[in-house]
Amino acid sequence: MSPPDFADHGPSRDEAPGAPRLRVLAAVVVPPHLSVSGGARAAEQLSQALAPYCDVTVASMMNGAGIHPHGNGPLPSRVPVHSALPPLLPWSWLPNRYSTLFYRSDIPRRVAEGHDIVHLHNPMPALEFARIARACRARGTPYVISTHGFNEVANGLTIYGFGAARREAWRRLVYEPVARAVRGAAAIFALSPADIDIVRSMGFAGSVLVVNNGVDLPAAGDATPLDSGIIARFGIPPDAQGIRCMFLANHTANKGLPDLLAAFGQLACPFTLVIGGERRDTIDYDSHLRAGRPDQRIIVTGRLSDAEVAGIFAQSDLFVFPTLADTFPLVVLEAMSHGVPVLASRVGGIPHQIDERCGMLVPPGNPRALAAAIESLAAEPARLKQMGLHARARVAAEFTWDRAAQRALSGYRAVMRRHGGVAMGRASVN
Repeated sequence: MSPPDFADHGPSRDEAPGAPRLRVLAAVVVPPHLSVSGGARAAEQLSQALAPYCDVTVASMMNGAGIHPHGNGPLPSRVPVHSALPPLLPWSWLPNRYSTLFYRSDIPRRVAEGHDIVHLHNPMPALEFARIARACRARGTPYVISTHGFNEVANGLTIYGFGAARREAWRRLVYEPVARAVRGAAAIFALSPADIDIVRSMGFAGSVLVVNNGVDLPAAGDATPLDSGIIARFGIPPDAQGIRCMFLANHTANKGLPDLLAAFGQLACPFTLVIGGERRDTIDYDSHLRAGRPDQRIIVTGRLSDAEVAGIFAQSDLFVFPTLADTFPLVVLEAMSHGVPVLASRVGGIPHQIDERCGMLVPPGNPRALAAAIESLAAEPARLKQMGLHARARVAAEFTWDRAAQRALSGYRAVMRRHGGVAMGRASVN
């Protein structure tokens, strides 16, 4: 249940005519070399949904790479962000997955530019996340945090199987900086109830409001069909036998792609599996591509445009997402919005996204259970179709960006009521 100051009575566009509009800095912390980020995408879309209600300025370390305008409403303003690794160090000696931890930006100086509140999105790189939070405390500017990626931060040691040295590095360079930022926040906007225990374990004792991700609902009957260009580019058979499945994510260790490939390697039924996202050198795709029967096809597309994603969703029977740790994945809602049922791992906020009428949940890290669920669903095409209809209806009722914006604005106003515009002074949390 929400605390009393976060009661569910979000303001309308007509509330308090003439009242000054809140000035919000949306600080999007993400490795600048990434070409796509679910957390950055969600931050951009929530910021746009908030633009009719308050003055939002987006400062993103991706500098616009994550922009996906939706609807016809106003866009938030933007400021350019400079991000770089600290100078005079031999960063080329380190793989990206390590040097990424040390990126810095000029977002902290934006805190002093007259904003009423700062909204921190995405916790990696964690040292920069904590640095921006520290700048807010030093300035006396209240900040709130959305819990993008917090499940991964909290469970990283389990997911990645680190040895002792890497476990200590994760604790010092990831978990502890995020926890410091959390403890100094004016409020936490949890993406799902599953994140509440995580932020409490980090030492946060303040107000928590659940502000889910949202998604735009494609118009009924407006699905994008696969055109001949997409078919030719990816070799997707338009009349393939069996169940047609899709996976879409960064191919990082926490997304469970090896488990996905292992599960499909166990199937006896015909299938087509389309795997979206950029390839990683650490995954042996080719052996799986060669292993199937002629009526069992795996297609790895690489990065997809929004139009290509919509087209592949339009011809998919099932979205399969065997992630090992996820907070509240936007891609699950996107699949549901296209009327595609979801088979996913029972982790993080995913059980709050889907129910038994629009998908199935399996234990994480269990290819055998995943394969059994796919076989079961493949045998019931009518059930899959009904699940897809319910998935779309559930998104329309529960997970829209306007609903998320109303809850976020209610949270902002509660924070400002508590702080009353009076400088907080330097916090004791460092």
